[in-house]
Amino acid sequence: MSDPSAPLENWFIASLDEDDAVALRPLLRRVSVTMDQIVVDQGAVVEHVHFPIDAQFANVIRFPDGSTVETAVVSSEGLTGLAPFMADRPSAWEIVCRTTGEAWAASAAALRKLAADRPQLMIRLLVLTDLYQAQAAQTAACNSLHRVPDRIARWILTARDLSPHDTLHFRQEELARLLAVRRSTISEAATRLKRQKLISYGRGTIRILDREGLEATACDCYRMLRPRLADLGRRGGSL
Repeated sequence: MSDPSAPLENWFIASLDEDDAVALRPLLRRVSVTMDQIVVDQGAVVEHVHFPIDAQFANVIRFPDGSTVETAVVSSEGLTGLAPFMADRPSAWEIVCRTTGEAWAASAAALRKLAADRPQLMIRLLVLTDLYQAQAAQTAACNSLHRVPDRIARWILTARDLSPHDTLHFRQEELARLLAVRRSTISEAATRLKRQKLISYGRGTIRILDREGLEATACDCYRMLRPRLADLGRRGGSL
């Protein structure tokens, strides 16, 4: 059970009506997660969901030949395993921690029951589902149409928007999985952004140096999705 005086530090929870947030609190426990820790196996039922605080999680598809593709990153905007949790179905992807940190964990069954009893909480979960569906569709279109440097700029900006930290951590192989390109292509594109003094980049660490310039470089997907992200009703503070 969480401390009723502690700040929630998760956008989704902070966007809830006060009554819903108060009802949710007894279900939450603060946990620490470490990089590469798997919290849901592909094909497994989602028993616990995580509301990231400063940790980040990735959705990863594993193929029979052992290859993997990272399809999405979940940060403090929401919660892990949303679609399979809502449907009470086995997850079609693996959920793995990509950045060490902390999160609120809750029983999926208890949260499902709470949402069924509280219509406004269910609506907020559906709004978040809509955002994640829009992101998935936009990413598929983006990977087909836009240049790699523009797509990297989009991912960096989005990751920074969702992170409480100025410094981001993206390994080249992870960016390659997200953008569906070779690792060497990521290196070339990131070096180009670095040469333009838009970012600093080295050993998997990224920092934005010129946000206006990076936004100008990013593909239209970044600007198209920002209104949906804003609709989550980001606000901080404690109850």
